[in-house]
Amino acid sequence: MFDDGGMNLLSSVALEELGQAIRQLQTVNCELLTFRSGRADLFAAGADMSEMQRFTQHEAEEFSRVGQELFETIEQLPMLTLAFIDGDCFGGALDLAMAFDLRFATPRSRFSHPGARLGIITGFGGTSRWRSVVTPAVARRLFIGNEVLTASQALEGGLVDRIAEQLDELDVDTSSVRPVKELVLHAARLSQRQLVDLSRHLDRLYHSRR
Repeated sequence: MFDDGGMNLLSSVALEELGQAIRQLQTVNCELLTFRSGRADLFAAGADMSEMQRFTQHEAEEFSRVGQELFETIEQLPMLTLAFIDGDCFGGALDLAMAFDLRFATPRSRFSHPGARLGIITGFGGTSRWRSVVTPAVARRLFIGNEVLTASQALEGGLVDRIAEQLDELDVDTSSVRPVKELVLHAARLSQRQLVDLSRHLDRLYHSRR
């Protein structure tokens, strides 16, 4: 649960704390990771702009590197990962949400990436990560048009997978996620023959552990 007592900003401290939690998960055998805000009206407000204004060039590059590596680590986690979004999900928080396998939202949630309007480009990889989440048309609306999408618009555009008043009541089947996710993660660099062999191996391995 993410709650900094304020606007849930993705500051250097927040990224480090989140990174420590994610690294611990890499050594745990679990089937599901859920990430949510501790506030009822806000998922997260993105990067801490006041902190960023004080960065030197080196510090800015390091801040981006830490965020990119953290979000890539989340993408590579073997278990199913869910972002529970209740409220505003703006800027770097949207980059974070897109690193999860699925995004569930409440009807009052909103989504936006105001980087172009502020004259900046996100350093957390959102401008490339969208390719596995939404269509180019939706990406233009978010990153170029600076539109604020409602939950229903986000669902229609593929940014959100489900909408519910009570997110905890949504059922998710994690029974065979690990082997399927491993296939998805390897799909880009393996041949069709290799993918078939890997799928057979994972299937045998998975059933031998049940």
